[in-house]
Amino acid sequence: MQKVKVGKPFTFRCGGEELAKVLTYYGYIPDACSTEYKIVCPFHNDLNPSMIVNLTEGNYYCFGCGKSGDAYTFVRELNPKLNDLQSVQKLFKILNSNKVKKLDFSKRVKMRKPNDELYDISWDYYYGLSKINWSENKFDEVVQTRKYMLDRGFNIDVLNKCEAKVTFNKSYPIIFPMLDNGTFKGWVCRTTSPEIEEKRKYLYNEGFSRRDTLVGNYGKKDYVIIVEGYMDRLKFIQYGEENVVAILGWKMSKEQEIKLKKSGVKYIISALDNDECGRKGTNYLRSIFNNVIRFSYIKNIKDPGQMSKGLFNKMYKKTMSRYKIKHKS
Repeated sequence: MQKVKVGKPFTFRCGGEELAKVLTYYGYIPDACSTEYKIVCPFHNDLNPSMIVNLTEGNYYCFGCGKSGDAYTFVRELNPKLNDLQSVQKLFKILNSNKVKKLDFSKRVKMRKPNDELYDISWDYYYGLSKINWSENKFDEVVQTRKYMLDRGFNIDVLNKCEAKVTFNKSYPIIFPMLDNGTFKGWVCRTTSPEIEEKRKYLYNEGFSRRDTLVGNYGKKDYVIIVEGYMDRLKFIQYGEENVVAILGWKMSKEQEIKLKKSGVKYIISALDNDECGRKGTNYLRSIFNNVIRFSYIKNIKDPGQMSKGLFNKMYKKTMSRYKIKHKS
């Protein structure tokens, strides 16, 4: 742990060991086999875990509300009534509590699986599952999952096209490959249970890195459509637009930005959700790219998942006309 620096402004920095102990103290037990993972963010109404914790660097970042920091800031944010000095005292009390004294961070790092091993495990799991013909398969699990996806407005063709499979896991029965310009990066499962959805909609394979991945196709045209989630991307594909990527959150990472710029994409069409976070994400895109066009959502449509074919055609046509005007100028 680094020394406390008292002055203006007040600063206090900690490492991964301190963050692991703080998370353990508050009930967010770190995965013993990893130093990077997701937890439900305690700073906003988070249903799908959106906070990334990196114990190697000793920091956290929430893609939902934007909160970030280290062990000290975590304690500070959870206890807003405490001043700086009281927060430091609270942190030291946590680090010396019986609840976390026996936590051995050195063993945790040694137990961490290499990324290539985690990648192989995720590859073997997904490609080891049977390929599904969604229009013909009569297994009960497939029939039930197909009904769920059809009820949500997706069709058989897009399920086959995106190579969706069934896991035979009742909690997360449908699985999709995460392909970055055709390269397998991992997988994501979706729950069909309303009860489970309230806590966690998606389940990613261990070791999957959201910040290093653009799920979809880009670089073949001079524009790309940016969406937040995997299901948003599916809806665009279903309606005929395949030049679309999901960034798996509302804010693009630096690594994703670099990938897009290297691909030669000149125009960004932001179809991030039509809400406050989506607008913040679009403004951020405008700060890092020269040509950003906002997808022409109509009122009361929050995200691509709510679009019927007719509404999509109307919004898409208006958006692409703006792109063509910008392209000619």
